[in-house]
Amino acid sequence: MNLIPNATATGSNPADEYPTTVLVVDDEPSILDLLVMMLESQGFNVLSAENGAQALAMTRTLQAHPINVLVTDLCMPGMSGTELAAELRVSQPELKAVFISGLSRDEITAMGVDMSQSAFISKPFQARAINAAVRELIGRQPSPC
Repeated sequence: MNLIPNATATGSNPADEYPTTVLVVDDEPSILDLLVMMLESQGFNVLSAENGAQALAMTRTLQAHPINVLVTDLCMPGMSGTELAAELRVSQPELKAVFISGLSRDEITAMGVDMSQSAFISKPFQARAINAAVRELIGRQPSPC
């Protein structure tokens, strides 16, 4: 896993000179590993953490390389995905988030989750749904696979 984006030019836009960095946070190790594998296979620079506290500590050490998208379980012990997103947005207000949950979209809405810079994927999920959500949030087209 890369902690610092590779300096591989992919276009004339300076933002395209670095791969998109995605932070994946899930307290379930098998889901965390699956998400990391799926996103890395799509060319994203992926960081992972098992909980919100670990994710916050990691991002503090990488301040020079901001996180573009947070992919997180909504319900985790200690710190929820929404609390984590809010905490990360203090230093990165434009951070996009993909919330993953076994709850329905209606239940998420009833909880008052701010979805203005976010997407929601219900469990069980498919790789293409995660990929499409991340790419939509960063304004890039999903790959055909």
